[in-house]
Amino acid sequence: MTSPTLSLALKFLEEEPQAAARRLELEAPAHIAALLNKAPRHNAARVLCQMLPAFAAPVMSAMSQEQAGHLMQELNQAEIAAILRHVPDSSTLLSLLPVRKQRGCELLMAYPEYTVGAWTETDLLVLDGQMEVQEALLRLKKKAFSETHDIFVVNRDRQVVGCLSVYELIRRPGNSQVQTLMQKGVATLSGYTELEAALKMPLWRDDDAVAVVNLMQEFIGVIHHHQLLRALHRTERAEENLSATADIIGTYSSTIQAMLDLLSPALAPRRQRN
Repeated sequence: MTSPTLSLALKFLEEEPQAAARRLELEAPAHIAALLNKAPRHNAARVLCQMLPAFAAPVMSAMSQEQAGHLMQELNQAEIAAILRHVPDSSTLLSLLPVRKQRGCELLMAYPEYTVGAWTETDLLVLDGQMEVQEALLRLKKKAFSETHDIFVVNRDRQVVGCLSVYELIRRPGNSQVQTLMQKGVATLSGYTELEAALKMPLWRDDDAVAVVNLMQEFIGVIHHHQLLRALHRTERAEENLSATADIIGTYSSTIQAMLDLLSPALAPRRQRN
């Protein structure tokens, strides 16, 4: 494979991951895995999570454990769970993750793909209302929080009792209690709510991120409006539609195909002799 061909194709993966995903979904999983293995890890992961989960799953299965493990480090739990839900035996791939992330993925995989729970962002900082600000700030340094900069507060039963702005937390004295600073009456969404029904709910008029709870009203995580839209789009896209990215794909398609053709002889099984 010539260096200019490789460089152009890798640039395509980097700059147009969605268009690349649409093009690669038409190829054999082993060929896609080999191509993604030549791309920087972050770019390969972006392309993989843009593919429909049903197409991404056999690609992940075709990868070596090392390659799969590296790519899953770049994906969040919802993206991993969406893919592994379509892997017949996901235990091997799950074992490549840290234990905490394994448990989070298993939780999400228990929800049907058409529900909010399957697409929830789970690996977030959650505070106890009895905490003092200084303890909360220590946790904040070690844990991610929602991109809205709001942190949810739960009680001892892990039920949502309020939320708190990270900016408010930073401004307050260290001995202040979290429960005295939080906003109460936070809206929640059941993890079993169907995606289309959730999107029509009036709660999005006030918030772009909502806490998701299980049947026991225990906090699971957060779903953002843009994540909900993306999840709904992915579950509804039954067949490929290239019209929106036809021009982009046309520019790079021959390059991608050339790479795949060059990879094919090395990946194809040897013919058995008669």
